[in-house]
Amino acid sequence: MCSLNNFKAQTILGLLLISLSSLAAAQGADYTAPRLSFGAPDLQGVWSYETRTGLQRPDQYEAAGLEIDEATMLSTLEPTDQILDDYQNFGTNRRDDDTNVGGYDPAYFSIGDTLARIDGKYRTSIIVDPANGKIPFKEQASATRRQLAKTVYDFPAALGRSDGPEGRALSDRCLKAFSSSTPFLSSVYNNNMQIVQSPDHVVLVVEMVHDARIVKIDQQHRDLPYNKWLGDSVGYYEDDTLVVVTKNFNHWEIANGFGISPSVNTVVTERFRRVADETVLYSFTIDDPDLYTQPWTGEMPMRPSDGMYEYSCHEGNHALPGILAGARRLEQDAANE
Repeated sequence: MCSLNNFKAQTILGLLLISLSSLAAAQGADYTAPRLSFGAPDLQGVWSYETRTGLQRPDQYEAAGLEIDEATMLSTLEPTDQILDDYQNFGTNRRDDDTNVGGYDPAYFSIGDTLARIDGKYRTSIIVDPANGKIPFKEQASATRRQLAKTVYDFPAALGRSDGPEGRALSDRCLKAFSSSTPFLSSVYNNNMQIVQSPDHVVLVVEMVHDARIVKIDQQHRDLPYNKWLGDSVGYYEDDTLVVVTKNFNHWEIANGFGISPSVNTVVTERFRRVADETVLYSFTIDDPDLYTQPWTGEMPMRPSDGMYEYSCHEGNHALPGILAGARRLEQDAANE
């Protein structure tokens, strides 16, 4: 006999499936995206990309392949926490786990109620190419990333140290999110983004740490004396699809490893296509010969969101003063020896 929570979860999922099936039937394959006054497809709005489908396919779902049907999905949902573990690896955050000291439990998460669903099938991974749903890392990818970091920095030994804020991760300093927004990947919470379009630019605003990526339409990448936090993005339209190409990522990302850590040669190509009134099909391809054996691609749906929330991260919060104070104490202890 299933628990009351699981019964509720299956009931909610059943209603969601009926709603999505009705929507798909209403929209059909002949959907035409609305157009803005300047002719571009209308992608504007606040969209959610939260999903319980992970970037890579878990080994235990390898035999299922990329897609699973509704019946398999319903059985996979039992018990509900298992999907959380399988696809997002947050099992250590269970509230009944004695080792969970100061960590979030699932009540604080907002990663959706179901797997990503495209063309009536549920996805077991965001990655669609390679077919195994895995990132095609080169054998020496980790060593290559460390070497690239050393090439970029004159002070590589300082990275990860706590004697000054410069040695801390960008998320500690509230300079950049600990989740990925180039490309967009579902994290534990704040999985909303907003698209704002004008004839010459598109702005992609991510809820997590309120990063805003400004995309120049029908322009070239600029030869700047610095690299921006979110990379340099240019875009163009292919019929109903907005294509965004981003490169020249900030070198700090190489060493700090947020989301999908880029190298100096990383190129991310994203595609946004509205396939229904309430669905944007989002895909991305990552090309980086330093780190991967081939370019690789992922895709997932984005759904309308209730709105953006303020992410009030600020440098000088409780964590960073404590970290630096600890470093000062270690220095004092060493001086007194």
